[in-house]
Amino acid sequence: MQRNMKTNIRFIYLYIFFAQLFFDRALWVIYLSDSGLSMTQIGIVEALMHVAVVLFEIPTGMIADLYGRKVSLLIGNVLSIGYGGLMLVSDSFSLFGVALMTLGLCMTFQSGAEEALAYDTLKEQGQEHQYTRVFGNMTALALLSLSVAKLAGGWMAEISWELVYGAIVVVHVIALVPIFFLHEPEREKKETNVNWIKQWRGQLKEGAAIWRNNPTIHIPIAFFVMVVTSIVILTFYGQEYFTRIGYSATTIGVIFTAEGLLGVVMAKVAHRLEQRWKFFTITYYGYALYLGFFLLYIWSPNWAIVLSFLIMSQLVTLYEPIFSNFIQNKLESHVRSTFFSMISVVESFFIMILFPLFGYMVDTIGFKLGFLSLVCMLFFIYIGGGIQNKRKYRM
Repeated sequence: MQRNMKTNIRFIYLYIFFAQLFFDRALWVIYLSDSGLSMTQIGIVEALMHVAVVLFEIPTGMIADLYGRKVSLLIGNVLSIGYGGLMLVSDSFSLFGVALMTLGLCMTFQSGAEEALAYDTLKEQGQEHQYTRVFGNMTALALLSLSVAKLAGGWMAEISWELVYGAIVVVHVIALVPIFFLHEPEREKKETNVNWIKQWRGQLKEGAAIWRNNPTIHIPIAFFVMVVTSIVILTFYGQEYFTRIGYSATTIGVIFTAEGLLGVVMAKVAHRLEQRWKFFTITYYGYALYLGFFLLYIWSPNWAIVLSFLIMSQLVTLYEPIFSNFIQNKLESHVRSTFFSMISVVESFFIMILFPLFGYMVDTIGFKLGFLSLVCMLFFIYIGGGIQNKRKYRM
């Protein structure tokens, strides 16, 4: 049985590596522009992707909990194949919109299912204490895969866009193989003599009850959602910000590649940090460090701006597996994917709201004041909940 657990984890690792090989990850905006879409249309298409995430994140998480994580990963991977195919043949704004919504739907089927499957695999053998290390390995593999995809995608785009999207289809067909060999651990059995609408409603109620009955998770989730939202904004707008302070496109590419490769190391060592420090100590002091480097990111020489960005990115990568382990320990198996889907949908909602708002601030008051406004919001959240809980849990 121990051997089966290790084999299952290896197949999860193999699936993650292939599933993250989106060779257009750093190129799809350029592709859409080359295909004749305006920047406004590209913005709308990206918004449609997030709309799909907001609408379907929780229902698809319920599918994973009710009908199996293998089923959810299988559907998500088939949608990845569909995305690559649609991008390959699309020649209009509407078809590109359908393609990006397909990608958003794909993300919702995968979100939470991989983590829940890994945790239940370990739990089946009483090895839950290894989850942070395993999740760190999963994150490291995903980041390594994305780095490979960015480099390979750039090379393939120089030859043809058909090669880029054809390769996406091929590798996600290959990703079906490890899904087939995955073992689905036994989970708590729920009542099955009710219709699926009632089941889904029950899942939502249980997720809400988890939030209501576990006040210790409120501040960590709030911190996590806002930090992830802010780092996504920094990553997306950072390309233009770095351009305006004088970095070339080649240098910017090196910066973002370095960010991904450093993340591989951080994800691998996260479990060691968890072993040495209490969760709330890591949460509050990590958040404070993030705020400090965010301020340096705004007012520093160019080299320090880049260094601050790299450190902030690594703080988020380092915290994610530790945060996931803390939340997983609060959940029963049958609601794991649903609850993490709830967290993901909140993240997507905030990204949808803050992305255009930050863009408006950049156009009206500039990057530095826009970043400062974001820091003030993060600081307000820290003051509003962090200090009080820090005293309560006596770090």
